[in-house]
Amino acid sequence: MQPITRILARYAVDSRYENLPPAVRHEGLRAFVNYIGCAAGGSHEAHVELMVKFLAEFNGAANTPLVGRREKLDALNAAFINCMSSAALAFNDTHYATVAHPTSPVAAALLAMAQRQARRQKVSGQDLLHALILGVEIQCRVGSILTAPPAESAVGLSMQGLVGGIGAAVAAGKLLALDEAGMITAIGHAANQSAGIRQGQSTDASHFSPAHAARCGLQAALLAMQGFECSDNMLEGPKGFAVSFAKPPNPEAAIASLGQTFEISTLAYKPYPSGVVIHPIIDACLEINQQKSFDAAQIEHIELTLNPLAAKLTDLEEPKDRGQALVSLQHWAVATLVYKQAGIAEVANSVVRDPAISALRKKVRYTNDDTVGREAAHVRLVLKDGTALYAKVQHCRGSVKRPLTDDDITTKTRGQLRTVFAPDAAEKILEQSWEMANCADAAAFCGTLSIQA
Repeated sequence: MQPITRILARYAVDSRYENLPPAVRHEGLRAFVNYIGCAAGGSHEAHVELMVKFLAEFNGAANTPLVGRREKLDALNAAFINCMSSAALAFNDTHYATVAHPTSPVAAALLAMAQRQARRQKVSGQDLLHALILGVEIQCRVGSILTAPPAESAVGLSMQGLVGGIGAAVAAGKLLALDEAGMITAIGHAANQSAGIRQGQSTDASHFSPAHAARCGLQAALLAMQGFECSDNMLEGPKGFAVSFAKPPNPEAAIASLGQTFEISTLAYKPYPSGVVIHPIIDACLEINQQKSFDAAQIEHIELTLNPLAAKLTDLEEPKDRGQALVSLQHWAVATLVYKQAGIAEVANSVVRDPAISALRKKVRYTNDDTVGREAAHVRLVLKDGTALYAKVQHCRGSVKRPLTDDDITTKTRGQLRTVFAPDAAEKILEQSWEMANCADAAAFCGTLSIQA
């Protein structure tokens, strides 16, 4: 077997920003802008508030800002919170092949690292973006060890928890200028902390997993810098990451066409705050809304034909609150048809607990179909007068085949920033985010992301 850990580490260490294709550099920028909005938009969710208060008792040096908040935490805990915030509303990006949300843990670790390194030497925006691209790329490639055929990983394992820390470690290690041996060690320590199970999905536990990955990845890079040793084949070793989390694993998938093709180019940015496998359902329901005017009382039942993964991850007929509704295919089908849109308002607790909406969720039926892609869905709405309305979506909005434009990402990010910042401040952050490649001091930018006391 090839030394997968070493090959990936060497690639990260040797990589130069100017050698990356322009399209890849731009995709890194898109991922960064999208992350900034998500981190701000989720920064005051109830579970984030709870965790900030909890960490205060154990916090170290309070010198690292939090996006959209007044508090400061130590670097490790700040990475934790800034990742948790970005995942809070299920609005973060997605790598379809692994169903990971790769930028959240990577960018959160980098914001903390940029602040930390600034006390020694300024980190440029270009340095930050380069590290982000590498962290996302290698994270997704390591995820392919578990998902690229013939590999198969248990559906109960959280991809966020398994690979997010590895991406964060690579990114932080790049800003630390780790050499090849150091980067191998950072990847190894991150892999050693891989964890997370999906049984906690739709609860606060599901937000803990990516946040913990961000903190673990940053810690892994800092441990490597201090010379804290680790095996040099943690990914491919006989008792390592690959064989522990997949049967059979596909280690070679991690290095296939390395440096020639880029997984970051396949990222999808969410137009809706929901589990990504629900997006084609939402799109199909929006299409049906355009076909005929009807109200909720006229709905007899709703028939869905789905990729089996959608039901495995999001079959939740009776969500109890917004957190669960975010990943309920039944709720989104009903809410989209009733309210004719699919935004944050449609998962408000008042909507989720509305008896009329609850009754309609019980009228949702679904059929699993292996021939339906992960980005596809068929929806058939039957009204009480016998009218049947049908829509088929082959590639949902935001997917690789129907990507959000830069303007779409701008609009999405602006809306999230304005939930915590005044309009003028939000606009300035948005403008500076898009100009990150020209930023001389990334730490100074990071400082503008907090709410001033």
